[in-house]
Amino acid sequence: ARPRKKFSIRNCLSIMTTSLLFFGRGVAASNPRFHRAAFVASCSSHRPHIQTKTTSSSSSLFSTIDSPPSDKTEQTTPSPPKSDDVPLYQAEGIFAVNKPLNWTSNNVVSYIRGILERDTRQRGGTTSKVGSRKKKSRIVRVGHGGTLDPLATGVLVVGVGKGTKQLQTYLKGSKKYRARGEFGFETNTLDMDGNVTKRAEFDHITIESIQEVLPSLTGTIQQIPPVFSAIKKGGKKMYEEARKGKTADDLEIEAREVTVYSLELVDASNDQLPNFDIDMECGGGTFVRSIIRDIGYKLDSVATTTILTRTKQGQFEMDDTIEKPEWTADTIYAAIERYNAIRETEEGEQT
Repeated sequence: ARPRKKFSIRNCLSIMTTSLLFFGRGVAASNPRFHRAAFVASCSSHRPHIQTKTTSSSSSLFSTIDSPPSDKTEQTTPSPPKSDDVPLYQAEGIFAVNKPLNWTSNNVVSYIRGILERDTRQRGGTTSKVGSRKKKSRIVRVGHGGTLDPLATGVLVVGVGKGTKQLQTYLKGSKKYRARGEFGFETNTLDMDGNVTKRAEFDHITIESIQEVLPSLTGTIQQIPPVFSAIKKGGKKMYEEARKGKTADDLEIEAREVTVYSLELVDASNDQLPNFDIDMECGGGTFVRSIIRDIGYKLDSVATTTILTRTKQGQFEMDDTIEKPEWTADTIYAAIERYNAIRETEEGEQT
């Protein structure tokens, strides 16, 4: 006798599919609008192990059969097209911010640029990325008027548009700083960002002895800049060489002439030592970190800058700065227009 054929679920599905296919041919013959590929695809949904390819015509038919009729009266409002005719800026000029702690000056510039780029696009204008060779006129230009160390805070003047070319012209004059130093140790960066390289006693130092050495660091002096600085030596920035392990002795850094207009202790008290605070007004190119270091050397010890704030740059003081939470396109452009108005008034009085 012939063995009975065992029926499995797969065999049953195959039989059902074959029957449906024959039924589909009859439906397609009586109704030409019914596409066989659509019917096969609907059947194949019961057989997940079989992959059925459909043509573009079957795809369009599916949308016709399965999808409800679209309401042509419902249309989404398209976003306005971007245009090069929309002004890139609402105002051009310079303004000042209070640089946050641990931000580089270039971090601030990039952040401000991003704010202004988004504002331009929201107004329907186009922007180009920095360094783009296409549509250079649509690059949002932002720059700063004097580097502040990452661990420093305070006045950082920023130029926007034509203001980037005005920075050096309108920032002539002195800068003011409030700094705190600490005796007993020195780092390779001369601030709290570096590694301790020297230690020395400081018990012999008094407020009176500090005040005695300050006049020697006032006026036109010779100053050796920190090895961690953007000054170029042999065509390379010194901080790049310092990161490779080179020291000030290795680079043979030469002293530079700088001007310190005033230098005085603030809230002087022996109880505060080994910490001490100074207020300093100086010309461009002067490093406060080097002043703190040299105070330590002159007192037969070492010292490092622990806190640094720039309180004035050019015409801008702390009261003129915008705090980080207020950095918006509206506040930035308002500050630029405010300074532009002041400058126009001053120039009018001079003529």
